[in-house]
Amino acid sequence: MSKANSNWERYYSTLKQMSRRLRKTAKFIVDTLPDMKNHKVEKVLDLGCGAGRHCVLLASSGFEVVGIDISKNALEMARKWVLQEKLRNVAFVRATMTNLPFNNCCLDAVISVIHHAFKKDIVTTANEIFRILSKNGWFLANLASVADPRFGTGKRLEDNTFWITEAFEEEHFGELHHFFTKSELFRLFRNFFNKKVARMKDKPNYWKVLAIK
Repeated sequence: MSKANSNWERYYSTLKQMSRRLRKTAKFIVDTLPDMKNHKVEKVLDLGCGAGRHCVLLASSGFEVVGIDISKNALEMARKWVLQEKLRNVAFVRATMTNLPFNNCCLDAVISVIHHAFKKDIVTTANEIFRILSKNGWFLANLASVADPRFGTGKRLEDNTFWITEAFEEEHFGELHHFFTKSELFRLFRNFFNKKVARMKDKPNYWKVLAIK
């Protein structure tokens, strides 16, 4: 397990209860739910699901959901939450984002945050997402921009990639961050039929990405 992943594992293991931050869903996901339904999306992968906030949101909205995370402790929290909500249309799998345990063209949508990685792993993940999505499948993400004030801070590891100290619930640990330019995102998802990249209105230091296969 990488240093970043072990830090997340330790973070989740120290939580005595689910924090408000971990329960808060991303506005851009909430806003996109009607469009996903209109697009006939049924099976959704939450890649890097953490404690399950979007798995619960999606399952409660009627989608069939799979949550993947590398953290055993995060998945345990997510499973408990799903049981509390009595949701039966959610499954969880422990796996890495660079090696997704799915057949080709089997999912209708993938939501994810893939900027906590080196560029080579991000490229591999983008290819994996393309592989598992069905025709007209959606990839939806919010990804850190080079306009983010954290860009250039911490320890530089490669171009646009830094090791940055985070602070959640008074727990401090290092985390890998890759910051994207708009042109880089279009290159990354060049295999997709349609791509939309724009600044997020509520988080202007992030890109909102919608890529359709």
